[in-house]
Amino acid sequence: MRQKRFLALLLCVGIAISGIGCSKKKQTETTEKTKKTKAETTVETTVNDTEPQETSETTEATPTPTPTPEATPIPEITPRTASAFGEFVPYVASELMKQCYTDEDLQDYYHFCEAVLAEEESFPCHSFSGYETAYHMLSRDYFPYGYDVVACPEEEDFKDGVAKIRYNETKEWRDQRYNDLKNACEEIFQNVFKEDYTDFEKVLALYLYFAKTYTYDQNLEHTTDGYREVYRPLMRKIGVCNEFAAAYAYLLLQVGVEADYANGFPHGETEDGHRWNLVRLDGEYYHLDTTWAIGNCRLEYFLMDDDQRTEHGTIFKDGIEITEVPRFDETNFKMTSRKYSELWDALYYEVDYDNNVIRYTAPDQNGDVIDKEFHY
Repeated sequence: MRQKRFLALLLCVGIAISGIGCSKKKQTETTEKTKKTKAETTVETTVNDTEPQETSETTEATPTPTPTPEATPIPEITPRTASAFGEFVPYVASELMKQCYTDEDLQDYYHFCEAVLAEEESFPCHSFSGYETAYHMLSRDYFPYGYDVVACPEEEDFKDGVAKIRYNETKEWRDQRYNDLKNACEEIFQNVFKEDYTDFEKVLALYLYFAKTYTYDQNLEHTTDGYREVYRPLMRKIGVCNEFAAAYAYLLLQVGVEADYANGFPHGETEDGHRWNLVRLDGEYYHLDTTWAIGNCRLEYFLMDDDQRTEHGTIFKDGIEITEVPRFDETNFKMTSRKYSELWDALYYEVDYDNNVIRYTAPDQNGDVIDKEFHY
């Protein structure tokens, strides 16, 4: 009997001990859950707090760069060309000129020309230097209207990619200057050229027109009579070498013949320079001097090579004055074709444009004057 009670007592104690063990495990699990919940709450509170707590590792945030405002790109403009023979083109550009200037310079020039023709107050421009180039270096000979009616640029005329245009005189005065130039050019196109003329015939016909029509200004009054540069020969039928050369190239470029000008010094002179033209025919460049042909119409100054240019009075030593770099001169821009050399000795000649022949007289090797023909 005692043994049974003792076994029953042991069983009760075991059950009690087992219950205490389970209760402690459950309590431990509850405590761990509570700790975990408190830890998560603490993290959330730290993240959301307006004053963050210090941590063992401090990470500095990379600042977001402020974007730099980009300059407004200058739109590219396509220059004007004649759509029909004899159409007046107010501004032109030679191939030599295009080789000498940057694309930005050329675009500034084209924008300047179009803005002036539209009577705009400003135009998009890359720099003040670009404005100066467009006005002083290019418009003077290739856009005579713009050079005539626009005031000389000043540094304050350029700001933030925009160039301000300051005009001379009144709108009515400017319109008259434009019409004067247009009418003078179109009169020459109609009376000197024919639509079916070859480039050679255009070069020759304009050369003879200058030689027969214009007068050299012996008194050098070209700075005081109201016209200058290209305008003066066309308006007054008088001028000096730089005005003749500029007008000749300007007219030829409008009818599709490649032309420009060059500078040099007459033999024995060191101060007074001289200017004449360069023309391109069939891929070859030639010297041509309308100034020295005035009054005599001689062909010795017509389509010369370098040797003929030097022999007849001018040293080609300062290059083509359309750029500073690169500079064309006799060392890197040679004219060697003598295709038209027999015409240089012509004493009398007449041009038969219908049959593509020049009939002329010239001395032979014995000094006798004989009749000759040059077929082109």
